[in-house]
Amino acid sequence: MTTTLIETPVPEPDPIADAIAALTAAARRERTIGAGTPNEHTEPVDFGEIACHVITAVAANVGGVEVLLSGRPGSWEADYVRQIVQSTAGDDDTELMRYRTEPVRIEVDVEDVFYDFGLTDLYERDVDELASRSAAADDALFEAYVTAEERARIEEIRAATTNVIGTDDEALFKRSKPLMEEAQAIVEAITQRAVAADDPLAAALTAAETAEETARELWEQDQAAYRDAYAAAIRQALTDRGLTVEVEVVEPSGAELGEWDPLVDELHEHARKNAPLPMTGAAPDWTSGTPADALHRAGLTYVTRAEAVAR
Repeated sequence: MTTTLIETPVPEPDPIADAIAALTAAARRERTIGAGTPNEHTEPVDFGEIACHVITAVAANVGGVEVLLSGRPGSWEADYVRQIVQSTAGDDDTELMRYRTEPVRIEVDVEDVFYDFGLTDLYERDVDELASRSAAADDALFEAYVTAEERARIEEIRAATTNVIGTDDEALFKRSKPLMEEAQAIVEAITQRAVAADDPLAAALTAAETAEETARELWEQDQAAYRDAYAAAIRQALTDRGLTVEVEVVEPSGAELGEWDPLVDELHEHARKNAPLPMTGAAPDWTSGTPADALHRAGLTYVTRAEAVAR
């Protein structure tokens, strides 16, 4: 006998039902008046205040009362909600933000910011230079230690696998893979002979490859550090306004976040001006060219920084 198990579908969460349940529980609570005095007593909570606070907090979380009411802004219900929010928080968006219970989500494309600062060009030039050094060191070592037989075999493999580069033909790539692995093994053997001989060419290749890899790591670390600094700058700007809202910096998604556009623009402007660059620990220097120019004058290129780490 075969037993078939039938899974009971899990109902989708109903946020409206959850909200009704939560507000019902809140309405049934009592508050203590005159605690510690002869007139101490309990009475029902001020549900009108609770309802106004909840609605205002929701408006703050979604990015403003008009965002909240965008589904049908001209309805009589919307008009009452608008009055509730404006009566509770006023017309100032900054005051409304005080009711927010969720983090402010700020979209920032760090790569785009670095491009504007000239840092992308600086990095690409530097990593190309380091890659050229690695290639030159590799060629010098190869020429010094390759045997005639190894050179001939590598040329044969190269000729046999020329059409593999950039191909989408998985079968062709699979057939060619053993040849490419053989060529790699020959190159590794050549390098190992130079290392065993304690040849300075081997040390030069290692140093060049290490510097190139370090520059790439620094680029990733710089972006991560700047993202944190950007969030901290925005958080400080909000604190200066008397707001203790948490800030969440996210990658651009293409979707509308529904935040306060004028305020967000102001926060972005503040962060771009004041968030310290990880290379210097100071705000971007635009006094004479781009921030990248300032880094170059200070000797803080990716080449010099990578070489300093590699030493």
